[in-house]
Amino acid sequence: MPQTEQPNYFVIAAIVAAELYQAMVVARQIALTASNARSLAIRAGQGAAGFRAITDFIDDLASVTVNASKVINNQAVAVSRIASDTARAEFALVSFDNAFHKASGAPYLSSLDASYQRTQEYRDSLREKFDKQVVNLNSRLEELARELRTAMVLSAMSRVEASQAGGQFEQPLNVIAQKVADAAAEIQRRVKYSRQMFSHLGKGRAD
Repeated sequence: MPQTEQPNYFVIAAIVAAELYQAMVVARQIALTASNARSLAIRAGQGAAGFRAITDFIDDLASVTVNASKVINNQAVAVSRIASDTARAEFALVSFDNAFHKASGAPYLSSLDASYQRTQEYRDSLREKFDKQVVNLNSRLEELARELRTAMVLSAMSRVEASQAGGQFEQPLNVIAQKVADAAAEIQRRVKYSRQMFSHLGKGRAD
């Protein structure tokens, strides 16, 4: 791997961590929306009975999304730290190489061999840990993406149930359904972007 690529790993991992933090914030908004929807559906009475049932699913989805985003965000932060540590190890190895080159033939130069070997082993262990973390993160992002597809289905169902409420409650229930759809779409966008960024990491490590 070229020495100049490693800092990009740190930047990408940091960007993904930020994206997933924002996804978690939006997921919490879905939870608040579900709470508001439940209260409104109760006031709407029997006509919104189906909508009340859907709010439970929306609430569960929000909880799953918040928890998953939190875990993934923490893992992304960990990947960012590993990338930073790897960059420092790479820099140390470059410094060793420069020292060996400039001081070629100098007495006691071989005393650096053990330190150089330890740094190489440390760098290699970080790379291995990094690769495993990226694979795990991609898997979790894929799981979250599947959960979010459920949100779009729930939004469509919510619109149908809102139409059954009739009167003064139909419009506000439709607004809530749209908020769920918009929030889910926003999280999906951030998750998709995060997966794309990590796919670049995987390609970079393979080079």
